[in-house]
Amino acid sequence: MSEGGVYDDLELPSGTWRPYTAIQMVMTVDGAIKGPTDDYWPISLEADQRTFRRFRVHFDAVLHGARTLGMRIDRYMWSAELRRERQRRGLDEPPLFIVVSNSGQIDPGDRVFQRRSYPIAPLVVVPEVADVTAGLAAAAEIVRIGEARVDLEALMRYLAAERGVRRLVCEGGAILNYHMLNAGLVDEFFITVTPSIIGEPRPRTAVEGPAAWAGDEVQRLELVSTTRCGHEVFLRYRVDRARPLEA
Repeated sequence: MSEGGVYDDLELPSGTWRPYTAIQMVMTVDGAIKGPTDDYWPISLEADQRTFRRFRVHFDAVLHGARTLGMRIDRYMWSAELRRERQRRGLDEPPLFIVVSNSGQIDPGDRVFQRRSYPIAPLVVVPEVADVTAGLAAAAEIVRIGEARVDLEALMRYLAAERGVRRLVCEGGAILNYHMLNAGLVDEFFITVTPSIIGEPRPRTAVEGPAAWAGDEVQRLELVSTTRCGHEVFLRYRVDRARPLEA
């Protein structure tokens, strides 16, 4: 796998009323998805970084929470490698890049909005009450879904019906992951365990909500595959509580 990614050969289903949705994350052995400062980034090794950027070739859209901005999430969004791999699969357009924010307070100077050769403006999804600056409106396409908070189910319906999104990858952050899972909108969960231990007393984890789910509401997963590449382990799970893809 010197040039490819672990999941290059995936064959994924398509959604109808909502996109088929996968979460993709990486964590250390002690469960941290990031360190206490930027000095710890990236936490993963070459195999995960290569797999991460190539994973996007399978999807029509990439979803992020606003708190992930500033982490260079734009990297490889439309590289020669990604263009080549998507064209090989019959996909000429880049994936739609979507940022969800309840406040709308997003820096329009973030790298993700400085798209240079990227041909599609990022989609910023906010609720009706959000105050969006003129700078952000000029840098991104603004879509309002929900009243006080973004309605994630309505967003998935919009993406499927209005934007033709059949497959979507959610790359975090942890709070968005929680709400996507809680709404039953996640079909599979991909996570890489990378061989390091940070040792924080309360590390950021892959899923974080306002409170733990009750015992009978805990998200149950079914292990689909385990792949070792070097010293990293790639885990693929199916989410039991995912809502059906068909209407």
